[in-house]
Amino acid sequence: MNKRGYFRWYNGRMIGLASLFLGISFFFLPGIVFAASFEGSEFCQDCHEDNYNDWKASGHPYKLMRSEQARNRPIPLPKGSTWDDISYVIGGYKWKSRYMGTDGYIITTTKDENGNNVPGVNQYNYLTGTWSDYHPSEVKPYNCGSCHTTNWVADEDHDTDNDLSDNQDGLPGIHGTFDAGGVHCEQCHGNGFEMKIDDSAEFCGGCHFRTSPPGSEVNSIPASGGWIKHHEQYNEFLAGPHSNLKCTTCHDPHKRGEFSIVKECDVCHADKAASFASTPMATQGVECKDCHMPYATKNAQPTGPFKADLQTHIFYIDTDPEANMFTEDGKFVQLDANGKAAVTMDFACKRCHQTADMNELAKFAKNFHGDDTSKEQLHYIGFNPGLSGHWWGGETRDGEGFLMEFAYSNGQLVMIASFYTYDSLGNQVWLIAEGPVGTGTTITVNVTTTTGAMWGANFDPASVTRTPWGTAEFAIPNCTSGNATFTPNAAMVAEGFTTFGYPLTRDLLVSGIQCPTFVNTAP
Repeated sequence: MNKRGYFRWYNGRMIGLASLFLGISFFFLPGIVFAASFEGSEFCQDCHEDNYNDWKASGHPYKLMRSEQARNRPIPLPKGSTWDDISYVIGGYKWKSRYMGTDGYIITTTKDENGNNVPGVNQYNYLTGTWSDYHPSEVKPYNCGSCHTTNWVADEDHDTDNDLSDNQDGLPGIHGTFDAGGVHCEQCHGNGFEMKIDDSAEFCGGCHFRTSPPGSEVNSIPASGGWIKHHEQYNEFLAGPHSNLKCTTCHDPHKRGEFSIVKECDVCHADKAASFASTPMATQGVECKDCHMPYATKNAQPTGPFKADLQTHIFYIDTDPEANMFTEDGKFVQLDANGKAAVTMDFACKRCHQTADMNELAKFAKNFHGDDTSKEQLHYIGFNPGLSGHWWGGETRDGEGFLMEFAYSNGQLVMIASFYTYDSLGNQVWLIAEGPVGTGTTITVNVTTTTGAMWGANFDPASVTRTPWGTAEFAIPNCTSGNATFTPNAAMVAEGFTTFGYPLTRDLLVSGIQCPTFVNTAP
């Protein structure tokens, strides 16, 4: 018999009770409901085999496992512990596992190589294969059962009455009781034949939230250490563009997350999908979720620069290169006046494009899906720091060439190009082209030349004369080729210079720089 009893009383309800004699007859008593006991998920299997199998392979059943169950799974133990020291394992499915001792308290002190007590080293992180600290040396009861068990009933007095019947298995460290560890069918659908279905986002949000409960008028997204805290899909959902939908619009709740999608992005966003399909990112296998659902949320441990271990449900992307996703104290994600949030480009872009400058990323991310998306945005061409290096006109122009540098200064891309060449009399000349770079693939900048200084120890910067020479136009549609045209002013024409241009090719790339700098540089 379920410890909560078989009977619950509800006003105005009626139910037939099986009865009587040799035949089968039913009668109804007002006000009495025959409440089903906990049957276990296998009770549902015969009629709902597909859903049962999907659920069994998901993370829900493994939120909390008895030692007898957990020891048959690939779960390591903290140093100094054996399975006889463990009553329950918390997690142990995908991200992390923590452990409860035989008193029900979470283990927060472990052993070193010499058997000495050490604080922490008590959380195992599966994606990185490392141990980390969880509330080291604290006395930590288990009180998370409302979302990690089935039919949890909290011990409200926390054993101040010394009544351990309110503690699972009589363990004082477990501040409540439950029918099964993990989230089983009956946690969402009700016990036995109750079979309720609530597919609202608020229902899922009952567990997938942190601090701001479902229905709250005030939403927040807690953060810590430069990452969003986990268990906040509902918080993020409310701060994103899909808050008018249900979780089940996109997800089958019975399946593990990565295999649960029932509606792809292009079903609702066909225009965005069409614009994206023409980009090199699409041909390389980049998906919508890679940018709009980056790994900005930390469950166990980060797995790389700008990459934690859980995808966010915020979806919006802030293309401001100076934007900060978090509040000044780092404790929350910033929300706008409408309660909406946005992931910044360090998470959305730099996880893959690690060497990219944020200003450059902003140039190509802004209005990426818009109707006026330019060719340079679609094909990753245009001026960028990755063009820095040595350019020349090939073997037919051997003996002269260009040293170019492109860099951001106060958010503005600027160019400096030194052209080592010759005048009409055969004297070596350096022409310096410099100026700000805008959008597009062609720029025109001013050109100067310098005279007046002396070699070596006799050099005096005060004696340098900078003389305007004219202008130069550079057209560089990609990372390896382009054109340069130099146009002298009247004074330089008088000295024998003429308008002249020729194709350029890249000869050498500055060491350590990719072109464009936002190419995928992730290991």
